[in-house]
Amino acid sequence: MRIRTFLVAAVVMTMVVALAIIAAACGAAETASTASSPDESAAAVSPPQAAAAPAKTPAPDPTAATAAEYGTAPELDKTGGWINSDPFTLAQMRDEGKVVLVDFWTYTCINCIRTLPYVKSWHDKYADSGLVILGVHTPEFEFEKLYENVVEASGEFGLEYPIVQDNDFGTWRAFNNKYWPAKYLIDRNGKIRYRHFGEGKYEETELKIREILGEAGYELGDISAGVQPVKG
Repeated sequence: MRIRTFLVAAVVMTMVVALAIIAAACGAAETASTASSPDESAAAVSPPQAAAAPAKTPAPDPTAATAAEYGTAPELDKTGGWINSDPFTLAQMRDEGKVVLVDFWTYTCINCIRTLPYVKSWHDKYADSGLVILGVHTPEFEFEKLYENVVEASGEFGLEYPIVQDNDFGTWRAFNNKYWPAKYLIDRNGKIRYRHFGEGKYEETELKIREILGEAGYELGDISAGVQPVKG
């Protein structure tokens, strides 16, 4: 009887040990399945590689052209009312040996407004030395076509040089223009020698004005170069 009891106890003990071994093995397997390896942990916390930004294509410079590509300035076309001057043509200015700066603008264009102090400065400095600035007012909105509105705005900006309305875009199209503001510098022979679209390049523009006035025989000895915008 004692022998049978001992055998039963031995069998039970063996089973308990076996179950313990199996449980330990299962626990180890479960732990292995949820823990990351060192390499996996590193990959999880590392930031992803940023995609390389595509190279930007430089925007074309609409002012980049040679004098030969500019050609002869077209005549004013389908113009309207004049301000600060009697009507004239570019041919008349050529006959008088004048250098003409044509400035396409419109009075609500903020970019145009920012250039006006510089244009006024050039008028003040060079009007008596062969330069004629002509503001070609090509409207963007319907209310900008009204003559009295252009007169009022020109007065508020203190513009004293000639201004002509271009409500039908005749001169705009003749110059194949596409921008506000846009400046075309025409020499005494009627050739477009320089152009600039938008704001900026004020010093460059003035130096070109001086160069072409000098070619036309005008003396600028007492007039200093340098951009000094006229405000008000």
